[in-house]
Order: sequence, then C-alpha cells, then structure tokens
Amino acid sequence: MKAESHPASDQETMNHREHDPADARAHKIPVSVVDRRRVGREEDGTVEADVAGPNLKPSYVEELEGRVARAEARLKERLAELEEEARRSRERVARDLERRYADREKATLLDVLDILDDLDRAAALAADNPAVAQGLSLVSGRFVQFLERRSCVRFSPACGDDFDPTIMEAVALQPGEAGKVAGLLQVGYRQGDSLLRPAKVSVGTGPRGSTLSAD
Repeated sequence: MKAESHPASDQETMNHREHDPADARAHKIPVSVVDRRRVGREEDGTVEADVAGPNLKPSYVEELEGRVARAEARLKERLAELEEEARRSRERVARDLERRYADREKATLLDVLDILDDLDRAAALAADNPAVAQGLSLVSGRFVQFLERRSCVRFSPACGDDFDPTIMEAVALQPGEAGKVAGLLQVGYRQGDSLLRPAKVSVGTGPRGSTLSAD
C-alpha cells in the first residue's frame, strides 16, 4: 500500500521563501543617501529654498574651488602690480637715456663752439693774408653748418641792449649806461628753446663807473 504524499503546508512554503536568496534580492529595501552638509542647517531652520536645484558637490570640492578663486584673484592683482612697476621702470630708463644723450650732445657741441671761436680769432688775425683768412672762413662755415643741422643758432647782443642774465653772462664792467650791454666779448648759442651757451658781455656801470672784472 503506497504512502500518500501530502503537499507541503503553507507554513513550510513561507519558511522556504524566507530563506530563498533570490527572493530576498527581489524584496531588497532601497537605500537612500543623505547629504550631511544640510542636516545641521535643516535642524536649526537656516536652510533656504534651493531655487536652482540641489547642490550635489561635496563640501571639500567647494572649499577647493574657493581657494582656487582666491588664489587667481591674488595672482591677477600681483600681475597688475608687476606690469605697472615694469612700465614705470621703462619710463625711468627712457628718461635717463634721453638725459644722458642730451648731456653728451651738449658737451660735444660746446667743444665744437670752442673750435669755432678759435677759427674766428685766427681769421681775424689773418686779415692781412686774404688767402689764409678765406681758408679759415671756409672751415668755420662748415662748423656753422654742422651746428645749424642740430638746431644751434648764434645770437649776438648789441651795445645798448638791456642786460638779460638768462641768456647773458657779465664778465666785465665798464663806463656806460647802467644795466645795459656795453660790449660783446663772446657770442652766445641757443639749441631750440634751450640755451646752449650764454653770450659773454661787459655791462655799463654809469658815466662815473670804472672797468672792473665781474666774478
């Protein structure tokens, strides 16, 4: 006589399902991630409504971005300072070079003027020898052209002109109208708007004055 087979009870079936791994995975409880940066602020009510959406960046990323932004701002500020310093340095160098060039040019022109004065004196002494005087005058004319190309102009105060200390140098005193040019001893030169060499003159001291050398 065959033993009758009885279906498993409902309790056994439930126990079997509870121990079935596949069934456990099918009924796995979903896991949620909480942004801990907002927990404390939510509790004290300081969190404002995020209009643009949730901030998904970790806090350390935001801190690094802030540091980078501040470093970039400091770098731009320092670069601007260095550019300004470089500009001022270039201007100082340019002014210094221009001043040095002007000083050297003035020294060279003054040397030329001394040579020209010697030629003029030699030509005056050689007045009795026309050939020598003419040769010296030709050389002197070359120097004058050299000076004119560099905007150097000769000026000669006349007797009776008011003495102007800005363009004249009084080297002697002699009887004559007081405060007036009594004689021309050396011509002066201008270069553009600046004085290259003052004219040397004697100044009158009045009818009763005597000829004295000025310091």
